[in-house]
This record gives sequence, C-alpha cells and structure tokens, in this order.
Amino acid sequence: MAQREISLKKDETLLVKWMAEPFRYARLVRAVSDRFPRNYVFDLHPAFEYDRTQYAQIEIEFQRDYYDANLMNGAEKERVRSVGASFWGGKTVKQLLVSELAEPFYADGYEIVDWGGFAVPDDHPAN
Repeated sequence: MAQREISLKKDETLLVKWMAEPFRYARLVRAVSDRFPRNYVFDLHPAFEYDRTQYAQIEIEFQRDYYDANLMNGAEKERVRSVGASFWGGKTVKQLLVSELAEPFYADGYEIVDWGGFAVPDDHPAN
C-alpha cells in the first residue's frame, strides 16, 4: 500500500512523490482532555489480536498519577497495561501516547499517523 504526496513546484509544475504507507498505524478518533480522566481513543489498523479477540481500538486513560491502556472492541474493554507517573520522566502527553502505541507488546507497535485535529498537550511534562 502506498500514498501520494502532490505539491506545486516554483515553476508551477506538479511534483508527485510516492511514499511507503505505514502498515501498522493508529488514528486519534476521540479525545477528552479537559478533565480527569483524560481519554484518548485511537483506531488501530490492522486490528490487534489479544487473547484470541480482535480489538479495533485502544483507549489511553490518564489519571493524575498513572495511565491505563485499554483495548476496545465495541462495548468490550480489556485493560492491558497500567503505567505509573514515576515512569513518565519528563515526557509530554503526546510523547507518552506515541511511545505507548509503539510498544512491542502491540505486535511491534503502531505509528500514529493522524491526530484528528484534537489538541494533545505537548508543551509541558505530563505530570
């Protein structure tokens, strides 16, 4: 699978570049970041199989001193990881989301390709 990038050069000719599209990717589809818990829900492609169940989404739910990673498939929700704030270091929320989805646990991880226009704090450490 590939995607196209089309741009206009200075001489007004079109430049078309073909780039490899990430095979395993995530798109942010819902964000509630104005109160605790702060939730970020990503669609996964392809779906992630865990314990013989396919999960099409992952939800990262931030509390004040930890975050949970929950796999979701419709109404079914399975918590798979909980990470305490003591392990965050100086990472921002955006950096934590990127690193969580890149975890090898998720079948070598997912690359976030679309933030959906949602504001995701990345100007100060998450804690």
